[in-house]
Amino acid sequence: MSTWQAKEQLSIVPGKRPDGRQARPAVALLWRAWAQVICMLCAALLLAACSAGELPQTSAPPDEAPAGSEPRDEAPAIDEPAPPPPPPPAAEPEPPSVIDRPAVVRPPAAANGSPPTASRPEPTVLPAFPWPPPRYSAFALLERAWLAPQEPATLGGAAQHLEDAFDLAGYVERSYYRVPGGFALASRAEKIHPDASPFAPPARWSADSAGAGRSFLERITALFNAPPGRYRVIVFVVTDQDFAATPQPPSEAVAREWVGGGGLRLPPSIAAQAYSAEHYASALIYEFARRDEREAGQVRAPSDVPGRVHLEKGGLWQALAQ
Repeated sequence: MSTWQAKEQLSIVPGKRPDGRQARPAVALLWRAWAQVICMLCAALLLAACSAGELPQTSAPPDEAPAGSEPRDEAPAIDEPAPPPPPPPAAEPEPPSVIDRPAVVRPPAAANGSPPTASRPEPTVLPAFPWPPPRYSAFALLERAWLAPQEPATLGGAAQHLEDAFDLAGYVERSYYRVPGGFALASRAEKIHPDASPFAPPARWSADSAGAGRSFLERITALFNAPPGRYRVIVFVVTDQDFAATPQPPSEAVAREWVGGGGLRLPPSIAAQAYSAEHYASALIYEFARRDEREAGQVRAPSDVPGRVHLEKGGLWQALAQ
């Protein structure tokens, strides 16, 4: 056998190359080619996908009609009329004149402690009661609970309790006077019996028939000109000051010096003051006796009757204790 034939035989040996190395099967080569093709396709697809993501996506404007569709007939714009202007604001009604305004009717103010008004100004000063008081015929101290049953108490409240007691006992007329730290409230002069009980009206008030509105001076002077008999004036004094009566009782000359024209009510400036623990109330009894019409009346000092009995006979003690 020749050398060439030997090579031919050797070359056709399955799995052997002419150079003696192992030959690769054809199937393996085919798979390798297919793998390369697939890799190239994947790379191409990946590149295309990346290129598509970077490009901006645009859409057709909403006014553009899709392709192939007929154009729509747009309605022509209609000019709408302008809205009417707002109505002008209504003019505010003018306030009524002073003549058209109805008069304001206010209820009457209380007797004590009511605020002053333009038509009724507050009196700035009350007439002063003589201080220290002239010597009196008798006296009596009043219970604090009678004038200040509840706390806080005021001078106006105490004055109201005294006025109520005067009304219950029949003393319908009285006058206010000013004293340090408080006030004094004097009764109308009344005619009394020797036991301090009052006469029945109208004789009870015969010495002071003019009634309220007269000055304290005029009332005392009327006692000196009254018919013979005994007369009494009761003065309630509410104060926070200690006092002692002057040694001499009031004579006619002293009585004429007393400031007249007592107030009919307690001014609010005094009524609003507190009825403090230092305040107290006392009743001063001035008893006058006139023996005949030719003699002036004189104060009986002391009286034959204690001060409490004077208040009891006059009905004031019971009225205050209610």
